[in-house]
Amino acid sequence: MKQLFKHALKLGLTANNPAAPFTINDAGGLENSCKRALDLDEIEKVFKVFRSHLNSFGRDNYLLCCLFLVLGNRKSELCEAPWWEFDMTESVWHIPESRVKTGIAISIPLPSQAMTWLSELKVRSMGSDYVFPARRRSNLLHMGPDTLNSAISKLFGREAGRKVQPPNVMGDIEHFTVHDLRRTFRSLAASVGTPNHVARLCINHRQG
Repeated sequence: MKQLFKHALKLGLTANNPAAPFTINDAGGLENSCKRALDLDEIEKVFKVFRSHLNSFGRDNYLLCCLFLVLGNRKSELCEAPWWEFDMTESVWHIPESRVKTGIAISIPLPSQAMTWLSELKVRSMGSDYVFPARRRSNLLHMGPDTLNSAISKLFGREAGRKVQPPNVMGDIEHFTVHDLRRTFRSLAASVGTPNHVARLCINHRQG
């Protein structure tokens, strides 16, 4: 906002910069870099909780978390995935460069469990062009960018803006986000001896 009003000053559109007095502390301070990854025990507990709260958490959200953990994708790649990217016969997911942060297209071999989940999602999507269609009336045709993180936070009892928080059903499990599932994939790949350059290719990181 400071930069915006500074630019407005240059153009003569305003006489002052109302954002000038504010500092980073007014916005909550600097955000700490997160390096959260779930261990095997946490994964077992978390997905058990997901299954026991399907009525509120949702089967689609559960399957989406399963896919994140098995494929290691970025959030937008899965949440916005159209069915035409998937070759269900060859069990391969082709993501074009236009939908990848690095601008590098990638073809992902799909393991058998992912194919099982996708077959169920194909039925659940009820003819939509998207694997995870929008659930509420919106301008988006696919799942919104914050839908899954919001559902996870709600299950944790940490949904923003709630005056009365529900009990934390995760017990001693530290809060995690969708991106942490991607980081967990990377951590698990390393734990079974996957070479670093191969693991980086799996999550479509730029190579040196």
